[in-house]
Amino acid sequence: MTHPDWFHRVAHDLRDPLSPLQTAVYLLRSGEISGEEHARMLELIERQGVRLAGMIDELSDCLRADRGRLLTRRTDVDLVVLASLGIARADAAPMRCDASVTSLPMLGDDSRLLQLLRILRELRLSPEEVLPAPLFLERDGRNARLHRRLACSREFIDDPTRLLEGPLPAALAQGLGLQLPLAGAIAREHDGGMRAEVEADGSVALTAELPLRT
Repeated sequence: MTHPDWFHRVAHDLRDPLSPLQTAVYLLRSGEISGEEHARMLELIERQGVRLAGMIDELSDCLRADRGRLLTRRTDVDLVVLASLGIARADAAPMRCDASVTSLPMLGDDSRLLQLLRILRELRLSPEEVLPAPLFLERDGRNARLHRRLACSREFIDDPTRLLEGPLPAALAQGLGLQLPLAGAIAREHDGGMRAEVEADGSVALTAELPLRT
């Protein structure tokens, strides 16, 4: 997953939380701020600290993916159960599961599968998309299929595979913007795959397929 251009992006993005952190520490040490401002600076430090930790985790995941070591263990899991347990942001895409699909058993790393579900539910590819399209969980022969259609910025329409190969633009990115390459790596390490295709209406269809336990 590594690419020379990514390192410039990583260096820039990791520096971004440092400026407000340094400012907050300076103001707290000065002793010249009110109690209300003191509380606000503590909240800022906590928020930016969480943001920075998330970026470091994302970078660590990318390095593990490069080495094919994202998965720490494989156990019997049910993707339907994981989907019902997964926690995502309040504005995340809703989950839709076919009523006839009551179980999708597979051998997998439950924490990484939850991460894949969260990425696909929380993803935005266009700032204009207000109501996210649902993420569908289906059975397709011997595979579990996760499918979502998203409005997409024009720059990706000609070559949607770029979404799986590099960071998202800063305006769309969470953290370092490497959510989709990570999602693809998680699918591949489960002996599955992920693809991005342009639909007739100009949206992009993201599909992850994961082999079921036989």
